Formats: sequence, structure tokens, C-alpha cells
Amino acid sequence: MFGRSVLMDQTVAHIARHYGEDDRGNETWIEADPVDVEHCSVQPLDSVEYLTAAADQTVSRWQFFGPPGMGLAHTDLIEVDGTKYEVDGKPGVARSVSAFLSHTTAILKEYTG
Repeated sequence: MFGRSVLMDQTVAHIARHYGEDDRGNETWIEADPVDVEHCSVQPLDSVEYLTAAADQTVSRWQFFGPPGMGLAHTDLIEVDGTKYEVDGKPGVARSVSAFLSHTTAILKEYTG
């Protein structure tokens, strides 16, 4: 029942990942195959620009809403419209007496520059 709202109109790719070793024995992030998740919403929050002599970088934060049973973890990625976002902190599941209002929520970060 969740997500039958015009506000939850995005399909995202949920990419589970964990820290492990690649085939050469180097420690790195290991990404699972993306899983499409319907009835989501990714909305902008804010951004900060870091200017240094070495490089410029912008960090943008986004609010994510998705179905309650999607199993989002703090190490995972969300891909929307070709852009990958990192989950920032621990995602939560907001429960409600109405199945329509229960949802997964998380803050996402995007690094550019």
C-alpha cells in the first residue's frame, strides 16, 4: 500500500555494499547488483562548497523516502537519474498505524568536484 502518492513517483536503484577484499586482496567497497525500488522520493536539502588551494568540492545533502521493507543500510548507495548518493548515517523506518504512512527515511550525500 505504501507509496500510492503522486509525491512518491521515483524509481531508484538500491545498491547494497560492504567493505571487503577485491580479487587482488585490496580492501575496498564491494557493491551488489542494483535493485530497482519503486515509490520513492529524493528531495534536495542543502549543499556546502569547500574551497581549498588543492581542489574545490561541493557536498550536497538529500532527503530520501522509500518503502518500509527495503532494507536500506548505512553503507548502501542510492542511484537516481544516473547519480549515485551515499547514505549518511543510519537510515530509519518510520512506523504508522496506517500502512500508507510507514516509510524508510535517510539522508543522502553527493560529492562533486
